[in-house]
Amino acid sequence: MSDLALLLAEATAEAEHGPRDEWIYASRFGGTQSLERYLSSFPTPSPLHFQNSIHPGAFDLVSVARRQRSGMLSALCGLGSLVSDALLATLLVPDHRVAHLAGADEYEPWSSGHGWGAEETFAFYLRLETVPSASPLGALTFTPGAQAEASEPDLPAFQAALGERRELHFAVPQRGTFRLTWT
Repeated sequence: MSDLALLLAEATAEAEHGPRDEWIYASRFGGTQSLERYLSSFPTPSPLHFQNSIHPGAFDLVSVARRQRSGMLSALCGLGSLVSDALLATLLVPDHRVAHLAGADEYEPWSSGHGWGAEETFAFYLRLETVPSASPLGALTFTPGAQAEASEPDLPAFQAALGERRELHFAVPQRGTFRLTWT
């Protein structure tokens, strides 16, 4: 497994899920270390490193190793509105299904030095249900058209807020506001 896959496996280790659950995987860059290893393997390119460098490759490795399937996987990549896109995707999951939001990025000296990789390696996991099975740890709400003073955090700031269980309240132009609160 790649380092990023191992980190995702650790972040999602306690995630109980069923075969109809939906997963949203958010990453700004994907597997930069695997991409670097793939590029270094030329003139005889490595199929393994190529597969691991594809955006959801790290997430796929975890699913295959656990022999787990899901109802749907939506892999989102980008820099601009990645956090709001991922949160909106979780809110669009039908009421009778559980949404799992996982995200990760990894540092790799060469790619990161050019702005093509993360400044640090991290992973996070958030389970969202419309009807919680146990006492919920928090709540996520979206209000269309509403405004907030804060702008959308980038993926590392979102991960830090989750890790510290800090409340988030931010606006996304043309969409509305997201609020994440903790109990």
